[in-house]
Amino acid sequence: MGIMGFTSEQLDILKGELESLRKENERLLALAYRDPLTGLRNRRCFSERLAEELCRHQRRHAPVSVICLDVNGFKHLNDTKGHLAGDSALVGVGQFLETLTRAEDLCCRMGGDEFAVLLPDTDAAQCRVVVQRIRARLGDLSEHGLHLGLSLGSATFRPGDDEVSLLSRADEEMYSDKRALHQRRAHLEAGHRASAA
Repeated sequence: MGIMGFTSEQLDILKGELESLRKENERLLALAYRDPLTGLRNRRCFSERLAEELCRHQRRHAPVSVICLDVNGFKHLNDTKGHLAGDSALVGVGQFLETLTRAEDLCCRMGGDEFAVLLPDTDAAQCRVVVQRIRARLGDLSEHGLHLGLSLGSATFRPGDDEVSLLSRADEEMYSDKRALHQRRAHLEAGHRASAA
């Protein structure tokens, strides 16, 4: 007799069942915290990890920053090329973001065509460097057949912030970036029309 009266054969069966349960739990956890399309982490994972980072900030004063991103032209892509092309573009954007961030950073698809990157141990100056790196490499998306742009906004945790205010500031900067892009496009189109007349 083995442990607690089990035979070695019974223990082997129990070990196999425990291993099966462990694998199933890992699979379910992945489903709960991963976006099924892009394979990136999802909004739930982002919120939980951001809450952890904000607690760590309060304990150790470790800086934390976030970047919010929105895919420009995504609705037009979906409308003209179809949802499969749109899905492929979202996967490409996710891969693009992961190549430009550190292993400890957290790239997430927040929903639709919106993404976010959580940057632990990153102050405002370091965050601006990451934003500039992303902007500088946007041409890489075109090289992969993705003729899309990204509007970006960032924020670094400051006294009085919470998860909502931090994300709101990054979101507002992202929408300001998107509005500026639309204004530039409108200005260019007006210039083309004037020169054609």
